Amino acid sequence: MDEDMLRCVTEQGFAARTLPLPLYVRAHAEVLVPAADAGERLDLRAADIPLLDVAVAADRRGALRQLVERAAVLRILRSGHGSLHDPRDPGGDARDDGPPAAGAGDSHDEAVARAIYQELACRRTEAGIEKGTLITGRDQADGPGGVALRGVDGRIDCYLLGETAGVPAVGAVLRLDRLERPLCAVVCDLWERRGVERAVQAVLREFVVTTLPRREGTDRAPFPYGDFHDVVAVGETDFATLTPRPPRDETGELRDRLRLHGHRASVRVLGPADRTALVACRLEPTAKSEATANSEPVKRPTTDTEDDWRPRDVATLGLRAPRQLSLTYERDDVRIGRVYHENSKMRTAYGTLPVVDIAEMSPPARRLLGQAYRDFGHARRQYPMRPAGEPRLLTLDQVVRRRRSWAAMGDGELTRAELAHLLTLSYGTTGAAVAGQDLRLPLRATPSAGGLYSSDLFVLVDRVTGVEPGLYYFHPGKRLLQLVDDERTLAEVAEYTGYRERAGEAAAMVVYVGAFRRNQWKYRERGYRTVLLDCGHLAQSVVTAATSLGLVAHPMIAFVDDYFNAYVGVDGVEDAVLYLTLLGPRRTGDEAA
Repeated sequence: MDEDMLRCVTEQGFAARTLPLPLYVRAHAEVLVPAADAGERLDLRAADIPLLDVAVAADRRGALRQLVERAAVLRILRSGHGSLHDPRDPGGDARDDGPPAAGAGDSHDEAVARAIYQELACRRTEAGIEKGTLITGRDQADGPGGVALRGVDGRIDCYLLGETAGVPAVGAVLRLDRLERPLCAVVCDLWERRGVERAVQAVLREFVVTTLPRREGTDRAPFPYGDFHDVVAVGETDFATLTPRPPRDETGELRDRLRLHGHRASVRVLGPADRTALVACRLEPTAKSEATANSEPVKRPTTDTEDDWRPRDVATLGLRAPRQLSLTYERDDVRIGRVYHENSKMRTAYGTLPVVDIAEMSPPARRLLGQAYRDFGHARRQYPMRPAGEPRLLTLDQVVRRRRSWAAMGDGELTRAELAHLLTLSYGTTGAAVAGQDLRLPLRATPSAGGLYSSDLFVLVDRVTGVEPGLYYFHPGKRLLQLVDDERTLAEVAEYTGYRERAGEAAAMVVYVGAFRRNQWKYRERGYRTVLLDCGHLAQSVVTAATSLGLVAHPMIAFVDDYFNAYVGVDGVEDAVLYLTLLGPRRTGDEAA
């Protein structure tokens, strides 16, 4: 259904893009932009994108519906006339007194009703002070659809502001301590509860607009809803007493009330009826007014020029997109990732994860949990990684301040003792946990989901004293380097990274391999997340340990996956290379890097 609304925007010659909102604003925002800025492409220039209008609603569909309506108004303005006169009808009324309101909906009647509400709100006289009845019995920061603002020092108050042409008006006032003035919005709606929700969204839209960067030489953006400067509460009413639901024949009721107050709605269909209905509407006085004494007739502001009456010309917003909006991407580029993330969410109500009770597992199965490693026991070369003595380490404060990925590496070697300390401090066994009467699970220096240790460390050695060049596996239980491959040099492997020259400077390269089967039996789809998290924990431990030893550690994700998977000997499906870290001695005299 969102696609129908989006298509209706593009068919009018514009485009819609999602606007990221601060997390404390609980709503969805879309912006209307020129068609040329439709694609959310990567734009390294961070070029300005003019925002023609902003829409805020509870969800994307609601925001797109507003953009459909504002696009229609803008199209009418750009056509050079604002009347509903059909140019094909030479006898039609060509009177032009500003653009009409537009309405979009799933049906013709819904679109007409929304257009009438928009027209009433736009034509409401802007007054210095409004008198209204405060709506109580609800959190003033909440809308019926959910929280509007969360954790902010302020509030949103809603008021009943009487009637406009027989239709109830609802105003919302947003007061924040850091705002120079309150932000206000008024909407018209027969269903007062829906009016509260729309008013809250309208004032949030005003708030969002005030936070957007503005092009030089432009004033504050005009507001497409009726505005007021202040409100005086003349009473209170409980939210629960508001109109419970709209009339069954909402459009008919609206027309009856308009007729009673001396107006009629002139409607013109703008969009195809087989999809989203789109209409334009203007209120015109009837020949005989039957307004009652307690009604407030719709007034046209007294102005000197016709341009002043063009009520809300969206072409004059004068806003530009935040810089990050032009550094986005096509949704299809990340569709698989989004599908994965959705399917890897934990939903306890559906029992998505199996219940694992280690005590009920068989002894062989329990022992298997403690063997989260590979073993290249028949390798023709193995090097013990059990360093003697205590290494001289930097303090944590020094490590944090000194760590730099791009710190200059020297052309010297790492020592075997340094490599042994690094591997032991980052992934060595540091203790054991008792699991049942017959099992002691090894604990390591790095955290892991469920203690399953789904990452393996391989080290490609180039310049390490006492260790011949080659690719080795670090066995954390035996604390051994076990040879895997010695046919390729680090310089050859560096060709398949994104930073060939930088990789060529390293004395060694750590290769992290994720073993998905090792934990997906327990965490299933969510297990992919835990493998990546385990790898991240381990990589940070390697970087921290290396820096504490006075070495340079440069994490790197720029590599050709298939090449590295084949090089290590994994299939890239059940097991895959996930990350790299370059290791090297710090260049002498580069202490400040």
